[in-house]
Amino acid sequence: MITGAGTVTAGAPAFAAAVEARIESASGWLRDRRQAAWDAFTAMPMPSSQRDEDWRRTDTSKLRLSSFHVGDPVDEPLIEAIRARRNQAAADGALVVDTAPQTRIEHSDGLAAAGILVTSLDEAVLSHPELVQRALASVGVAESPFVALWNAIWQGGAFVYVPRSVDAAVPVWVAHSAAGDHSATFPATVVLLEDNSSLTLIDDYLGAVSTDEMFSDAVTIASVGRDARLDHHVLQQWGEATWHMALHRTVLAPNARLRMFGATLGSRLQKAYWEVLLDGAGAEAEISGVAFGDATQHLDHQSLQAHRAPQTSSRLKLKVAVRDRARSVYSGLIDVDREAQQTDAYVQNRNLILSHGATADSVPRLEIRANDVRCGHGATAGHIDDDHRFYLMARGVTEEDADRLIVRGFLDDALADCPHQGVAELIGGLLDHELEGDAQAGIEPVQA
Repeated sequence: MITGAGTVTAGAPAFAAAVEARIESASGWLRDRRQAAWDAFTAMPMPSSQRDEDWRRTDTSKLRLSSFHVGDPVDEPLIEAIRARRNQAAADGALVVDTAPQTRIEHSDGLAAAGILVTSLDEAVLSHPELVQRALASVGVAESPFVALWNAIWQGGAFVYVPRSVDAAVPVWVAHSAAGDHSATFPATVVLLEDNSSLTLIDDYLGAVSTDEMFSDAVTIASVGRDARLDHHVLQQWGEATWHMALHRTVLAPNARLRMFGATLGSRLQKAYWEVLLDGAGAEAEISGVAFGDATQHLDHQSLQAHRAPQTSSRLKLKVAVRDRARSVYSGLIDVDREAQQTDAYVQNRNLILSHGATADSVPRLEIRANDVRCGHGATAGHIDDDHRFYLMARGVTEEDADRLIVRGFLDDALADCPHQGVAELIGGLLDHELEGDAQAGIEPVQA
């Protein structure tokens, strides 16, 4: 029984038993952090589209957390599909398969020889607690109900540490997966780059093609030291009935650089925060992404470019295509502190609506407290241009092929910014399947 402010009764929120086990198995600062997170979660109301501005366009009233349980084991055919996906895009990379409570680490010996630590977050807490505590410091335990729940219950996960002046020679591919009807998973990726180091990271969220209802509550935390470089890729391809909540936060020290690329294809409903905190002078962030929604998918992206130091720069570009009755929501904020003079920042969101029943909302915002900045934003939503279609058809291209070429060209403008060529080719292939009418919610397991 959890005691104190976190006392659990018969009517308490979901996952109480699992959280109790996590708290009892932890010690010291982590035990305190988990308890504080659980206390916060049990005291918080769930997000409301009527009350909370962040959630005004995304309704989670049909999400019943009490119906979910901590995820079932993932079977080998799905693990083999994950390996095949990594092999296709980045065969030389280390592979972390996070299927809590188990985390599998494969092909990391070369990185270990260079002093790079690739392990589960659970193991890192035991062997390098000071590093984990340092990295987790940038995310509070009670920022939101979903962040609080994640802090209380995460298990397994991935931890990557790159020492000072070390360049990771190969990518680290972290695959988060789960299985089972009404199962819940809490993916964790924590990355710590010391000064003048570099890393290519692929964060992959995926389940099998299935109508099983699932819940995913994910957090990625990256701390990038002075003059360090992080190329971060986020792929989301959960099954068609998965609720996916995610926070991806990167903190940049002076002259650090982030290149982030996201691809959103799966889930029933997604609410994903893409956040970069430019804490050091001269820090740079380039964020790009593509999303394709079909059927009744609801894909919500919310971004933050927080400029807290002078002479920092950030760019964000998100291209979205929606068809059928899918809906895209984008809200982006450029936030500039008074001290962040000579900030250069821009955000753009372009949406292509492919069916009359599809919708796209875009709300870019600026909050600027400095007086020497260059900041701007742009947003568009529209249908395929008839002139473009006519141009292609006049040259012998069928209407269907013309539309596919136009949409692919529209998305390729963002896909060209993907830092890793193999990942870009993987995403391009998935988009081709989408354009052919084959929804890419989930992946097919590999049968022996």
